[in-house]
Amino acid sequence: GSMELPYPFGFSGGCTIQLVCDVGVDDVRAAWLGGAPELGLLVRNVTPRALILNLQPDCSRLFNASVAALFSDSYAPAWGNTLVVSSCSSSEAALIKNCSSEPPDRYMKRSTSHCSANESIRCILPRTPSNTSGHHFLNRSEVLRSNCTGLVSAVSYSDAQGPSLLLGALELDWWVPGRCRCDARANCTQFPATKTRPEAFQCECPEGLQGDGFVDGTGCWEVMLN
Repeated sequence: GSMELPYPFGFSGGCTIQLVCDVGVDDVRAAWLGGAPELGLLVRNVTPRALILNLQPDCSRLFNASVAALFSDSYAPAWGNTLVVSSCSSSEAALIKNCSSEPPDRYMKRSTSHCSANESIRCILPRTPSNTSGHHFLNRSEVLRSNCTGLVSAVSYSDAQGPSLLLGALELDWWVPGRCRCDARANCTQFPATKTRPEAFQCECPEGLQGDGFVDGTGCWEVMLN
């Protein structure tokens, strides 16, 4: 089977956000983030604002390699994610907590997730943003200071279809580096450069128009009614 991805995602080296295509059982294709399917960063869905990953519980998923794959000039984990981690040796007590709201053993089997019976499973909780406006992401430096060995899974908060917690899911916000290059009829959101990310933008077609809004994508077009 074939797999279609919206701009700016793709499988070739020239794509702004490059994914890896892997052909599995029965010729079923899957898209992976991070250049290495063994990290298990499986793409569940791509929306106009977010890349949703499916993280099956796995204590053998290397922490540092996974964190490196989750942050780039074009995407980062959204603030509403809680990371489920293992074997941490950090003094960041304010960052690493017990997974109190949903104990990991409620939705993961240690026997099938490469987790030993005495494996220490904790959660890296997002800090409360210092301001309530704009986009907020997990802080890569803070996450790495947790000194964990495994990224076991994640819990993502989503309010797209009403407030809900997605177990085994991680949500990445994405954007395109550079100045606005949107269809003339699209709305452009420009993000100023930060210490960790260059200037970037997102496009969105207004209500009544279809498309991704990007000049290099499908642009915007009118919906034809029969």
